[in-house]
Amino acid sequence: MSLTKFERGNTFKTTVTFTSGSTNIDPSGNKAFLDVYKPDGTMLLQGVSGSRVSTGVYHYYISTDSNDPLGIYIIDWKGMFNYGFPWTYQWKHQKNTIQLLEVED
Repeated sequence: MSLTKFERGNTFKTTVTFTSGSTNIDPSGNKAFLDVYKPDGTMLLQGVSGSRVSTGVYHYYISTDSNDPLGIYIIDWKGMFNYGFPWTYQWKHQKNTIQLLEVED
């Protein structure tokens, strides 16, 4: 598997698509949130709200600093969905990974 790579110190866009079967669906309240974990497991971002693009599709721009650690970052998108009785509303998670690199001139 190949990871998407981004240069440290830049901003990149992350996108999620929530589906049920083959149909795009929105989470409760049309709100999707994300947490971003650094390679050491600490948080870069926590509980930020993504922007709705269309039904089930959300994005967020993540900014990195020149001193953020290099390595693999986990992006955990989540939204609340009604799974019916007896579960009612539960979080649905979708995770992405990226690799943050240092590019030498």
